[in-house]
Parts: sequence; C-alpha cells; structure tokens
Amino acid sequence: MSKPDNKPPAANPAIRLVGLGETGVKLVETLAMIAPEGVVAHSLDTDNRSLSRCHQSKTFLLGQAIPCGLGTGGDSALARAAVESDSDDLAGIVEDADLVFIVAGMGGGTGTGAAPFLANLAKRAGALVVGVAATPFDCEGIQRCNQATGGLRDLKQVADAVFHFPNQDVIQLGDSDLGLNQALEIANRHLCEAVLGVSRMLLESGMLNVSFADLQALVRDRHSLGAVVHVEATGADRTDEAVNKMLSHPAVRGGETLKEANSLLVHISGTEVTMAEMNAITTAICDRAPAAKLVVGASANGSGESIQLTVVMAHTGRLAESGEEGAPPKPAPAGQESGSGFSDPFNAPGADSYLDLGSESSGTGRSGFAYTPPAPTADALTPECRDDLIREAAREEPNRAKRRKIVQEMLPLEIVSKGRFENSEPTIHQGEDLDQPTYIRRGAILN
Repeated sequence: MSKPDNKPPAANPAIRLVGLGETGVKLVETLAMIAPEGVVAHSLDTDNRSLSRCHQSKTFLLGQAIPCGLGTGGDSALARAAVESDSDDLAGIVEDADLVFIVAGMGGGTGTGAAPFLANLAKRAGALVVGVAATPFDCEGIQRCNQATGGLRDLKQVADAVFHFPNQDVIQLGDSDLGLNQALEIANRHLCEAVLGVSRMLLESGMLNVSFADLQALVRDRHSLGAVVHVEATGADRTDEAVNKMLSHPAVRGGETLKEANSLLVHISGTEVTMAEMNAITTAICDRAPAAKLVVGASANGSGESIQLTVVMAHTGRLAESGEEGAPPKPAPAGQESGSGFSDPFNAPGADSYLDLGSESSGTGRSGFAYTPPAPTADALTPECRDDLIREAAREEPNRAKRRKIVQEMLPLEIVSKGRFENSEPTIHQGEDLDQPTYIRRGAILN
C-alpha cells in the first residue's frame, strides 16, 4: 500500500516581481526592500550597468551574445531578439509561480520589447500575469510615446491585465513648478504602493481575507487595462481622508474609473477598523460603481492609527473575440484622459487577423501616433490568417507585372582605335564575337 503524499500545499501564492529595463529594474529593486515575505524579485536588463546597482533582487543579463551587456539603445526589436535567446533561462524564473508582476517602463527598448515575450512565457507556465507599465511624459517626444503605446498594446494582448501608470498624470497633482525628480518620485511611489498593496492583500491574513482566487476571478483572461489605487490616512477623520485621497488619485479620475469598472476588489487595513468606517468606505465606492461586482477584505495589520485602502479596478476585456468586432474608441477631449486611463485609446483587432493591425484606428485620439506592429511569428499564424496573407499577396501580384522592364543603357564613350589589331579578323566562336565584353554578348544587366 503506497503512502500518501504528506507534502502540504503552499499556504500563500508564489508571487514573482520581474523588472524589465532600466525603469523596471529600479522599481523592482525598491519593491524588493519593502516587499512582504514570500515575494521573490528579479531584475532583468540588457544593460549591465543598471544590474550592477541591484543588491536586493536577483539579477539576470539578457542577450549576452547580442547586445553584450551594452543595452539596446531604444531598439525594441533588438530587445526582443535578446530575450528570445534566453527563453530557457527565463522560463525557469516564472516556473511554479502563481502570480507574476511584470514591471516595465514603456517607450524604451528592453521594457517595450521584452515584456510581452516574458508575459507569454509566464502564461504558458500557468501563472496569473499582471503587467505594471509606466508610460513616459508627453515632453519625452512623439517617437517614445508612440513606442510606449505599441508596447502597452502588445503587453495587454498577452497578460491577463495591465495596470497602467502614465507619468503624465503626475502633472495633475502638482503645479507647473514641480521638479523632475519630484515628479518621478511621485510616479514611482504610486506604482510601488499599488504593487505592494496587492501583494500584502494576498499574503497577510486578516479578518476578511482576500484570496488569490478572488484576484483570479477579477482579472483572469481579461486582456484589458486596469487600475490599482493604494492610499493611507490618519487622524480622527481618517475614513473621509482615505476616500478623498482615493478620488483625487489620477488613476481614479474623480470617480470615472470606478463608474467604468465592472469588478472591484477593496481591501481595508488598519488597527481597530470599525464597522462604521467599513460601511462609509464601501458606500462611497458603491455609490460611484453601482453595477460593479464587489469583493471586500479587511485586516488588522497596520501601524499606529492609520488606515490603508487598496482598490483594484478591472474593466471588461477589450480584445475582440473571434468573429466579433471591438467597439470603436471614444475620442477624448484635448487635455483629458480616455476611459482606459491613458490618452491614446486603441482597440486590438481580432486575434486571427494580422492584416488590420495597423488600420483599426483612424488617428482620432491617438495624438498623431502611427504604430506599426511587429510581424507575426510563424507559429502564431492560423490557417485563416495564412489564407488572408496569401490573398493579400495575390492582389499585389499584378502591380509587380506592370513594372517597367529595366533596359541596359550604353554609355556614350568615344570609340578607341584597336591599334595594330585594327585590320585583324574578329574572333568568332559558335557565332559570338569574343572581342565584345561578356555582359554585352549575353545581355546581362549591370547594377
């Protein structure tokens, strides 16, 4: 009689924090210092300099044979090649993980090009994949913003959900004299607080626990942009202060994001949280999201008299199902964000078609960006997609036939006398004059 396996199941979900590129490495290194026990942090980059500054997270140099540790210079295609060359090692990083946070800054090379590939590896390993993406300020230029928009879209197509943190939203919180260091510090703090809030919510036991299954039900296979808000308040009016901080957060946009969300996960943490405080917070949220599915958790963990509020907002998946067209994006007024939480809305075409990837947007609300998606890999082509490509090539074939035939032109060179060979007989062999250059005798065209 065989003995039963006495190995107990894991008490908590296995969480991985993976930072990609310079921005992702900096953020994950910060998170590794303050993350709860049980969270494993990895820093991945093609630039060896950024990895040399890491002391808390596990480091891995991407593409040792391609960029050779010198970075990609903003080339996302080179980053993609580098990460593909290390796919076996990266698969080991996400192996046996229940939840993988992929933290990356969009707009550069490594984060933009490597994040979708790593998200796909984590999905194949069976993990719940959540992208955490920071996008650049508008002042960083159209090309960088354009590349960030494309990278965000590629990541959204693979990850279960993407929490988007536009750096541009930080300007709404400060005045025009806000310093660059201060703006970046605020943007990074919002992102780190959100990731930590979700991690603690899943790992720390409480009075009303939020399980990993609750998060899975909220974001699994939605392939959409979501938002996470984490705020803290103290004092006698800490409940009202927490609600006001949540509503003033750029990701909430005064309550519009709550109204658009169809699922909400609310977690309240603090010492001696009363029922009146819980009712006040949940009522304020439900008033702004009456139709959303609500999951509430609470714990007594906290410091001093503070109360911490974490809200995860999930939208309906925006990737069109097979044979279904996505809803056209609503143009946002100038200077305002779209419903997805960033200023450049787009809809992905059907997963079976690569022909319309660059034509689903008319440019309205895209700030003049013209994103050109990467070519599909051979294993991603379905039979229907292959037939579409063949038909497209057949339509272009007549245009090739209409091209003007190239004719070899002769240079107007002066005829030089043959000297003593002037009166000699031509060398004829099988009807060809061997005294003429070969390319003239054979009618070859020179470039």
